[in-house]
Amino acid sequence: MIDVKTVFEFFGVNSTAETRGSVSARPMERPLLRDFPAGSDYSIITPTNRFRRFYVAGFVVIAFLPSIVALIYCALLVTPRYVSEAKFVVRTAAKPSGSAGLASILQITGLSRSQDDVFSVQDFMTSRDAVEQLLKKRPVGQMYGGTENDFIARYPSVFFGETREDFYKYFQWMIAVSYSNNTGISTLRVQAFRSADAHAIAQALLEISEQLVNKLNDRIYQDAVTVSAAQVALGEKRLIAAQIALTDFRNREVMIDPGSSSVVISEVVKRLSNSLAETQTEIRQMRTASPGNPQLANLQQREAALITQITRERTRISSSSDGLADKMANFERLTLEVEFAKQALTTATSALENARVEARRQQLYLERVVEPNLSDYATAPSSLRWISTVFGANLLGNLVLWLFVTGIREHAAASH
Repeated sequence: MIDVKTVFEFFGVNSTAETRGSVSARPMERPLLRDFPAGSDYSIITPTNRFRRFYVAGFVVIAFLPSIVALIYCALLVTPRYVSEAKFVVRTAAKPSGSAGLASILQITGLSRSQDDVFSVQDFMTSRDAVEQLLKKRPVGQMYGGTENDFIARYPSVFFGETREDFYKYFQWMIAVSYSNNTGISTLRVQAFRSADAHAIAQALLEISEQLVNKLNDRIYQDAVTVSAAQVALGEKRLIAAQIALTDFRNREVMIDPGSSSVVISEVVKRLSNSLAETQTEIRQMRTASPGNPQLANLQQREAALITQITRERTRISSSSDGLADKMANFERLTLEVEFAKQALTTATSALENARVEARRQQLYLERVVEPNLSDYATAPSSLRWISTVFGANLLGNLVLWLFVTGIREHAAASH
């Protein structure tokens, strides 16, 4: 055993005052092995190196536990996932512009990209409606399930339950839709545990997106054409009604055109007036030359007949009840109604054609630039990137914690 006196002398304790607890002014130094007698048991006063190493190892494990867990998961537990990628553009018919690249090639054919509609399609692909339609077309839940997949990435998992809302949140983790402002091309990326499943899901998403575009086109066409088509139908009915009224008038009055009839009557009145003038001239000459001539009575009867006929023909034109003037007024009104109906129908037809052209110009087209690929190599998840990200965040967190603890210690030391 170690001699207590030797220990006290080593640490500077005065041997004459050892019972009083007084110490010398000599500074304390760490004992060395050569200062102890040979064969003495000195292990009871030296630090335990084994405990120190255990303490340091435990601290490192606790401090970098997230990084260790991420490393174990990515190295031993993670199930590789295949990625199916597709590229598409959403276009509208428009005049070509001076842009270059793929957008210029598509615009030469009369197509131009529409960013608002692209974003609409992208939002639809990641929407609940798309998930509901996808579940009806493909057994997506079974594709992402299976006990052979790791317990974190599969569905359901420790983070996602079996409800539709949980599956919607889980599906957002498995798909990604991005848009390039330079090329106008959207990229769809779908992850799955099997290559065929990723390809089938990507294909189904593109199909339901095309159905959405067709539905939008139908709505655009209906909104643009419905009003014009209704105006055309109304114009056709108006023209038919006016034509029927004009035909009834002609059948009732037994004349095709009262204007032509008035011209004929005017010619008759003109000829009768000429005959009346010639007859009256003969009567005056005969009265002057031979008042007793027996033909004078015949000429006078002829004069009276001509006057009666002229009066009757003029009455046919100017009568207030069934005169030709009223018939001409009605005929002209019906004719104007027919002309107005024709003009209205022509205008409505032109508007309908313009509306159809505008509707075709606003039509959306989802063009597949790259079809979904059938991957033969699992590229997800990127284990190195995951481990690097977790390690960096872990290291940053430990650094912040160390700065915090150091600040507290310094503050406490300054207070004392």
